[in-house]
Amino acid sequence: MDSAAPLILPAGLPGAFLESRQRWQDFASLAADLAFETDAGGRLTFLWPERVLGQEAAALLGEPAQRLLLHPEPDPFAARQPMRGVRAWLAGAEPGCFNLLLVPLADTAGRFAGLRGIGREVTAELRETEAQAATLRRAKALETLVRRVRRQVLAPRMLTSTLEALGPALGCSSAAVLEIGTNGQLRALHRHGAEPTPLFAALAPMLETMAPVFGTGPAGEPLALLPHPHCTMPRHALLAWRQAGARPFDKDDEHLLAAAADLLFVALGNQVLQQELELQARTDGLTGLLNRRAFLDDLNRRLDRLAMSRETVERGALLFLDLDNFKPLNDRMGHEAGDSALVAVGRVLRDIVRPTDLVARLGGDEFAAWLEGADSAAATMRAEAICRTALTVLPGLVPGFTLPLTFSIGIAMRAVDGSDTPDSLIARADTAMYATKRHGRNGWRLAPGTTEG
Repeated sequence: MDSAAPLILPAGLPGAFLESRQRWQDFASLAADLAFETDAGGRLTFLWPERVLGQEAAALLGEPAQRLLLHPEPDPFAARQPMRGVRAWLAGAEPGCFNLLLVPLADTAGRFAGLRGIGREVTAELRETEAQAATLRRAKALETLVRRVRRQVLAPRMLTSTLEALGPALGCSSAAVLEIGTNGQLRALHRHGAEPTPLFAALAPMLETMAPVFGTGPAGEPLALLPHPHCTMPRHALLAWRQAGARPFDKDDEHLLAAAADLLFVALGNQVLQQELELQARTDGLTGLLNRRAFLDDLNRRLDRLAMSRETVERGALLFLDLDNFKPLNDRMGHEAGDSALVAVGRVLRDIVRPTDLVARLGGDEFAAWLEGADSAAATMRAEAICRTALTVLPGLVPGFTLPLTFSIGIAMRAVDGSDTPDSLIARADTAMYATKRHGRNGWRLAPGTTEG
């Protein structure tokens, strides 16, 4: 054959070659988002596609492959062994995370001649995985929070438990439930950790909004303030903070804090409701004084305490009071007039006893007062004062009713041997009260066996 004769390719071979090349390019584009080769010095000798993360591939040829990396470490282009699943963030106008597959190239002598690799972009998958992980973390933390709170029966313990749980769930060093007064004054109702008072000045600009606010304390503490959405006064808010220099609260933290605040405000509402129910259960609905049951319970506890202290002198007096002429008032003027008189009696008794005393409406027109620590002289002086006050306050209370509204009072002193019970004290004082009525009303009598001091 003439060596100078031109090479004649079989008919159709160029087309088959081009078709095969296109086929492998299609396969590569389906399998990967990036293909490259480097030489032994780590410089790019091939890069596909034409634009990689917003950069022209042609402009990168001959450049060190490390220029593609967003972070210098770890460097997948330093690989000298086949590697699969190497994850790297690549730089560019639109940085992305790629999962790389790498194989080393060798020359005819078996020496390292560069790398060949492909990569699949996993940025969206990675972010989706991170979002799912964050959601799972929030769900786990919230589950722990709810489980801890659910174990508590009483509202105050629910509040304390929620505040305690914020530490492990969110890395908060301290937390508090704040009451916000009408003038912006702050008061910590419940807290866990440090005292929040030093942060109040930094919180002042945050109080005007009803939305969660994130800021910084005077020493650089990351702060989160989540107000109760209701505008009723006084307002309440959850305050959580981290130690100075700690990372700020992020979106995940904000989600968890919002959930924790919801739990806190439910517990706080339960506490208010519980307190109102307890007050109603202990209070006479008409006069606002203690009712019979609450008075007897409180008096019993005080008598037990005195008995345990082994007091050997009279200490404490029970006054049993009956409103004179109440039945005629009700019969002639009606129940509304009678109720007005009872309300006025309640005010008189509240004003004349001390905060340490007990005063109650036992039922109908019968009232009782326990004078804490009083001797017989102090008890009789108080009874005199009540009678005098009634003469100035109650006459003319109901226009057209001419009978005097006065008090008949019986006084029973606590027995020195500590044998008294609430019932025995009331019985003795009741007997003395009826003796007062028999002797003209509007006065007082000491129960038998008591020496006037």
